[in-house]
Order: sequence, then structure tokens, then C-alpha cells
Amino acid sequence: MVDVILNHIAAPCPAALQAGYTAVMPCVGWAGSNYGNRRINSEDGWKGPELFHNILGNLMGNCPVEEPDFTCPQSEPPGDCTKCDFKGLPDWNTGLQSTRDMLAKHLMELHDLGVTMLRIDAASYISSEDLAAIINQLPWDLVHQEWWGGTPAETRSEAVGHYRDQKYGLKIANALGVGDVKYMAELLNITRGLDGIAPERAVYPLTFHDARTYEADRFVPTYKNGLEFHQQQKFLLAWPHGMAVRLFAGYTFTNMDAGPPGNCGNGQCQPYPVYLFEDEEPRCMPTPTQSPLSEQEKTYEGYVCEHRWEGVGGLVNFRQACRGLPISARWSSQDSNADLGHFAVRLTDGQQQCFVALVRGDNKKFPNYWGDLGDWRLAGMTTGLPPGRYCDLASLSTQRCWDRRRCPREVLIGEDGMVVTGVVPQGDLLAIHTGARLSDSIDPFVCNEDIVQEMSQSQSCCLHVVLLIIASLWSIK
Repeated sequence: MVDVILNHIAAPCPAALQAGYTAVMPCVGWAGSNYGNRRINSEDGWKGPELFHNILGNLMGNCPVEEPDFTCPQSEPPGDCTKCDFKGLPDWNTGLQSTRDMLAKHLMELHDLGVTMLRIDAASYISSEDLAAIINQLPWDLVHQEWWGGTPAETRSEAVGHYRDQKYGLKIANALGVGDVKYMAELLNITRGLDGIAPERAVYPLTFHDARTYEADRFVPTYKNGLEFHQQQKFLLAWPHGMAVRLFAGYTFTNMDAGPPGNCGNGQCQPYPVYLFEDEEPRCMPTPTQSPLSEQEKTYEGYVCEHRWEGVGGLVNFRQACRGLPISARWSSQDSNADLGHFAVRLTDGQQQCFVALVRGDNKKFPNYWGDLGDWRLAGMTTGLPPGRYCDLASLSTQRCWDRRRCPREVLIGEDGMVVTGVVPQGDLLAIHTGARLSDSIDPFVCNEDIVQEMSQSQSCCLHVVLLIIASLWSIK
């Protein structure tokens, strides 16, 4: 999936503004892209300003999107923000065939690279007719549009695709970060995000690049919240609702305009690959140990790789097995079946049985009155799962070469379906299902490390390409 920017290019840099709107004064983006006042350089030479929306008779001017209400009274017709400059970013005239051809060519290049899904930046500022004409020349597995609120027109849904719905993730962050521990049972009410977007039309992220914050912020899901954020992304995967959820993996930053880690020189920057050398581990932040990040963790510079943190790989397995299953039993403090800050549910459809339990964590920056809740020992709880040894998938970092004989954290279920041994660490989550039983026999699957290494390097190469694309796009955003 690539985040494509089809609506606009970057606003002119200070040097371009000082030179005047009639001068071609190239600015240089993070990846070396040259641009100026309503102009951008490409392999075909300078493009613009005639390819951008303009006020009639003034190629260098256009109607603004006025904040904070994001209205466009100066547009023609009034109120049509799809033809105005959002935040001063020159707006492509996507109604022109020449502009459509240029943008479609970019998408074709991405498709040829193997990209099968798109996230469309600032989609609401492009008419659905123009957007459909550009993207629908190619077969995509999934297209979803950046969306902030409101009910989209059905014609947009049919012509373009799904919608980014960030409210679902904010509900999770509120229940597990901001909200009072005594209301944790409200986790059961998280079944959708925005009222105006049907769950089958939604893509639910927990966080995204535009949600970055300078410091830890409990009201915003960010890696800087440390273990608290990690529990939230684990819950995103373990909760049965949400047909499509999206993980995010980014990089550290100390200012809001920072690009990916890399070398900069001669007017352009080159991002580091996730793997610098063939045989080394990925250059990623280790799984956080507290909330917010510790002082040592805060000094880490490079890729965060939230998707590689402990348990995420295993919870993808859990989600594949348990998504959409109804809740058949629950344990929470409101039902007097669990202590304050403890929460568990059983999911079942008669054949598949799944069980999730969590303990609310603490946050050293934002102390809570409930304090240290400690680990939750589940011995004696009736899960209804068949007897056996289970892998707590919330502790399994990867399924690659997993022999199903051992697991970082295990749960033992007795003949009566009750937990014999099993612990939920404070600020964490436990997840098991009937397909995650461990075996004492040798799995016939033999993991060939040479093949795995080759696959890993290939994936790193592909990720590097995507990061390059994103870096290039970010330079003109």
C-alpha cells in the first residue's frame, strides 16, 4: 500500500515567495525534488502553472480553503473546495486530461512495481468524478481515502472506494489510555468508528503520520506513549470488530517536519534501509517497557517498526482466526467477575473458540488513582477451550519458523476448560484460540534459514522501495 498524493504539490518555500510569483525559483524537497511557485520539475521539464486550479485570469493565484471551518466561499461555484488550495498547497486541476494522464502514469509506475493498494491523501479535496477517472484505469485490491468526518456521498463510495476512519482507533485509545479504569467495560461498545461510515466501507487505523506529536500525548495514539500505545495496537488486532484494520510503522522524530532516517547531501536525502547489512537484525526500536517511553528509549533514533513489536505477529494469526466472532462471555469489574482494570472476553461460533484478557497499565507521566494493578493470574477462570497447552499469541513476535512446540508465554487449560496456569502482564494483553494449541511432537515443517534470509532481504528491498516512494511524496506534500 502506498500513500499517494494526487491533489497537490508543496507550497512554495520562502526563497520562492521572496523571488515573486512570476519567477521560477526552484525549492528542493527532502528527496531532491525541484519545485517552485505553482510549478514542479519532472523528467518532462517544468509543469505548471496552467495544470493547477487558478482564479480566472491569474495563473499564480487561487481560492483558499479557509480555516478553521474549512470552507471555500471564494470558489466557483461557492463552497466547492475541490478546486481550491488546501493550506496553501497548489491544487492540481484534475479536470484536465493532461493532468489526469500525468497522475495516472505515476500510478501505473507504482502498479508495475507491485503496489496493489492505495491510500489517497486529501481525497475529499478531489472530486469523485476526477478521482475515479484517474485511479480506475488499473485494478486495485483496495483503495481507501483519507477522511476526517461526515457522511460521504454514495457516489464517492461506488466510484472510488473505502474510507480512513480514525475515530475507531481514538475510541480504543480513550478506553485504554485516557478514560477512567472503572469504565473499561465500554471496550465492549467499540464496534465502529464514525456514524457516517459503514464498517464494511471503513479502514480502521490506530494511528497515522499526521497524528504525530512532539511529546507523549495520551489523547493521541503515538509510539511515544510506549507500552500504553502497544497495548492499544494489540487490542486493535485482538478485538473481533472492524473488518479492515491497518497497522502503522514509522520512524522516530524530534520535529514535525522530519523525514525518515538517512543521509542528506548535495541537495537530496537518501533514507537508510531497514536492514543495513545482510545478516543483521532490522534497525528497529525494541518493544517499549513502560509508559511513556523511558529516557533511554526516547533517545533511540531510526525506524520504530511498531508492527515488529512483541506479539503483533502472533496477533495477526489471532485476528485471522477470530475476527467477526460473537462474544459469548465476558469478565469485567462491572460484572464483579474481575478486579478493577481487568477485562476478558470469550469469542465463539460453536467451532472456533477464542479468549482475550488484558490488564490496564500505568503511566508514569500521567499518574492514575488506581496505581499499580500488577499481573493478572487467570488460574481458575473458565475459558471453554479444549484442554492443552496454548501459545499466548500476544507474546509471539513472528510466525516465521514457529514450530508450534514452544511460545514466549504459554497458557495451560485443564480438562474442565479452566485455566491451570496463565498470566496477563500489567499493561499487556493475552490471546489464545483453539488453533494455537502447542504440540510436543516435531512439526514436519522444516524451516530453511537460507530461504528465510532470502525472503527477509527481498522484503527489506521492497520496504526500502516503498519508503523511497513515500519519502519522495513527502517532499512535495
